[in-house]
Parts: sequence; structure tokens; C-alpha cells
Amino acid sequence: MPHQKLMAILLLTAGLLVPAEVVAQTSRSSPVYQTRVGINEVTLTERFSMFVRHSCRIRRVMDFDDEILTVQAVQEHPEQVRVYALKAGVTSLTIVDENDAVTEIEVLIRGDVRHLESVIRRLYPDDAVQVEEISDQSVRLDGWVTRPEHVAEIESIAEEHYEQVLNHMQTGGVQQIMLKCTIMEVQRSKLRRLGMNFSLVHPDGFLASTPGPITPIKSLSAASGATSIGYNNLGNSTITWGLTRPNSVFQGFVQAMLDEGLFRTHATPMILTHNGRPANFLSGGEVPIPVAGGLGTSGVNYREFGVQLNAVPYILGNGRVRLEVETKVSDQDFSNIVTINGNATASFRTNSANTQVEMNFGEVLVIAGLVSRRSFGTTNKVPFFGEIPYLGAAFSRKQHTDSESELIILVTPELVAPMSAEQVPKVGPGMSTVSPVDRELFFHGLLEVPAVDQLCDDCVKNQTSAGQCSTPGCSNCSGGINCAQADSTSGEQGRPTKVATASAGGAPRATARPQTAVKPAAASADPGNRRAPARRVNDTSGRSGLISPTLR
Repeated sequence: MPHQKLMAILLLTAGLLVPAEVVAQTSRSSPVYQTRVGINEVTLTERFSMFVRHSCRIRRVMDFDDEILTVQAVQEHPEQVRVYALKAGVTSLTIVDENDAVTEIEVLIRGDVRHLESVIRRLYPDDAVQVEEISDQSVRLDGWVTRPEHVAEIESIAEEHYEQVLNHMQTGGVQQIMLKCTIMEVQRSKLRRLGMNFSLVHPDGFLASTPGPITPIKSLSAASGATSIGYNNLGNSTITWGLTRPNSVFQGFVQAMLDEGLFRTHATPMILTHNGRPANFLSGGEVPIPVAGGLGTSGVNYREFGVQLNAVPYILGNGRVRLEVETKVSDQDFSNIVTINGNATASFRTNSANTQVEMNFGEVLVIAGLVSRRSFGTTNKVPFFGEIPYLGAAFSRKQHTDSESELIILVTPELVAPMSAEQVPKVGPGMSTVSPVDRELFFHGLLEVPAVDQLCDDCVKNQTSAGQCSTPGCSNCSGGINCAQADSTSGEQGRPTKVATASAGGAPRATARPQTAVKPAAASADPGNRRAPARRVNDTSGRSGLISPTLR
């Protein structure tokens, strides 16, 4: 015991330890670090302590920052010292033992974030978030959360403790969302128009009635013999007649029209986006619109039109998703034209919807009821004469327009993940048909023909009785799809035909397809044409299609 007290007094007198009382290791709540040969690193939390144990008795401890760290000798254990962290920072310890051996220890002191960590664990028990203090005013958040909205909530809690928060949290699970959208719009319009213009020219005078721009009367001249009517004077009239006398001319223009219009839009976009990222879709184009500039100049701005879809999905967890959807269907309205600097520009007719909902994955969001009905009518008439019943129709022009439109939007969110290479379809769009030869184009009127009859030479030689190619590893048959032709030479009605399709692994499998009224066409006389003529088949659904015969 006297020897241990003498050792502590010598250390304190030398100024190698922070002036403090000699402590006894009465509690094992503080961890113990055993020094070793080589690099020694110790991590402490602010206002926490640790015992450092050496292999032999410690003579001196020096070269540490006493502003962030204190070192105390341990009573009854001269091979140990107690290290206490004052504040966050980095320093080092140099231990000299009784054999004059030197051991260095790097000490990293973290800020005390226990209160913030306990709050996060209590409010979000399913999340794994690590908190690390960077300085007295900043903190870093790492780890994973189960729901995207937890990121903003945890960040706001951390901002109550620190001025600056570095957010590096991530959301676990699949974060890619496929939006299956269906946009349908129907526009109907009905136009009724009735009007009459006439002119009577006589050597002693003239009479003309032009209520409304049915036809422009270019000139009124005295009659002298037969008079012809030029096409430029007919305007947009539907009935034109004339009566010519030796000394007078009568011309009449009648416009009686009934227009009915129907416009349909059907778009089915499928958009893949990441959680919380916007997805955009546009099926249409851009219209140049002239705009006035400075000093008498003009420029051009482009305006988008067509079917537009903007969506932002947010994964909420437990199979729920919050969806922000904005749709717009616009088209040019040529009934409302504006002239700017001599340039006529049509206005735009737009139907749009903007909504935000919460739903389960796989459910369908229906935005319907966007119905618009409009009626527009005009009457041009000559006062008094145009108000006479029946007879007033010759002195008036009437027009009435009815239009209605309806917009329906369907949106289905699905969680998706990338597929493996084995799941990729072997045949893509446009790969199942080929360009026709001259005979098929000019005589049969076919713009494309199926490619199922393009077999390689080895396929024809090794074709089995079932119509399948037995050539191992054949790469000339579109992954085996073209190598499974059926024996369809018979014209029996209702006989099933085997058609090969590619499975997920690429191996062909045969399926049955009923046929009726198979009538082979005449064979090609071109010896260089290896493809047999295509045949038209009416399937049981009543749709007309093309199928190529089996090569023998």
C-alpha cells in the first residue's frame, strides 16, 4: 500500500496526470480497454469514462489534451488508469511503463446524443437510425427507416437539438413504382346552320340581302344577256341557284348544314418512377404560337397539347401509397382564333384534374365525372323582314352548336423490381413480322407478313413430326419460336393448330389455337422465294388474321 501511494504522488508531482484524486476501481460500470502492441484506438462518449489496462505498471501518462480529457491513477491497480471524456474531440495518450516501453492510444470522443437517440427509438421502434455528433451545433443521421415520411419527421426532431442536421437516412424495401394509367376522353359536337343570301339586279335598280357571311357579293352590275357565277362568289353555301332574264339577274345562296363530330382519345401509358420522384407523360405535341416582341419584332413560343400526366408517388409502408396525380387533356380550338401581328392563332380547349389520395398497391384510382357541355347559338337577320314567320328565313341566318366532352382517368400503382435476364421476352415489338415480297404487297395488299415461317435450312431438315425443330442450339429461329410450326395443311374446320410460344426460360412450349375455314393460297412461282405464301384465317373470335403454312 505505501508503494502504491508513493507511485500516485510521484505522478501527480511530475505533472504528468491531470490534478485529481486517486480513484479506486470500485465500480465496473465503466468499460476496460486492454492495450496491445501496435495501433490502439479508443472511442468514448462525452461525459463517460473508461479504464485503460496496460500489461505492466504504468510510470507516466503524457501528451494528451487536458481540455477534452482527464487521466486519473487507479488505486490498488498501478497497471490501470481511468480516462474521463470532458467534451467531443480527438486526442492521444502516451503511456510509459516501468520498462520504459512507450504505448500510444488514439482517443476519439463522441458527443453525447443519448437523449436524441432515446427519443428516436421510443417514437420509431421499427427504424434503425444512428446518430453521430459532428460538432456542438451539427449532427449526422444514418440508417434505414420503414416509411418515407419518417425521414422528415426524424430530421425535424434532430433540428430541435442541433442547428444543422446532415440527413443520410434511407428507406428500406423496393422503391420503384409502376403507374399503370388509362386516359379516355370522348368529345361530341353537333352543328346546325341555316341561312340565305340573295341578290336581284335590274337596269333600274338592285336588291340584295346578306345577313351573315354566307357569300360575299363582289359586285352588282346591270344585266345584259346571260350571266355566269364565278366559284369565288359561292362562299361556303350549300345550295346556289340563279335566274336570268333578258334585263335582270337573280342569284340565291342557301346554306343548310348539319355537322356531327366525334373525337376519342385513349391512352394507356405505363410509367416507372422512384419513390417520391415525379413521373411525366405526354402524348401529343407542341404548337408554335407567335408572340409580339420589341421594336416590331415577333418570336415564337411552343405550347404543349395532347394527353399529359404528372404523378408523384410516396410509399407509406404496410402496402399503402400516397399518390399525387395531375392530368390534362388539351387540344386546339379553331372556333376561337386570335390574330397577333397578322398571324392567326387558335386557342386551346383544356380538361384537367389534380388530386391527392392514399390507397393500397394494386387498387385503381378512378377520376371520372369530368363532363363539359356547351351550347352556342347566333342569329343574323334583317330587322322586320327577318321576323316574319316562314318568309323571314330568306332574310336571316341562324346557327346553333352543341358540344360535350367527358374525361375518365384510371391509375393503378404497383411495386416493381428489375427482372432477371431469363425473364426478358425473347421477341419484342416488330420482330414477329417481316416486310412482304412484291407478290404479297401488290397482289395481296399486305404491308407485313408473319415471320413464323422463316426456318433455317437445318430446321427444315431436322423438323420432327410434331412440327418442332430438333436442331440443338438453333439461333436462327428467334429463340425457338419459329421452330414449332403446326401441321395446318388440312382445311378441316375447328382443328386446333399448335403454335409455339417462349416460356420464361426461353424454351418453346406449344399452345392450341382453334381455326376455321383455312384456305391455302396459290404457291409462289418464284424459286428464290423460300417463304411460302401467307394465308388468311378467320378465328373463332371473328377477327381476321394472317398465318403462314407449314413448310415441308
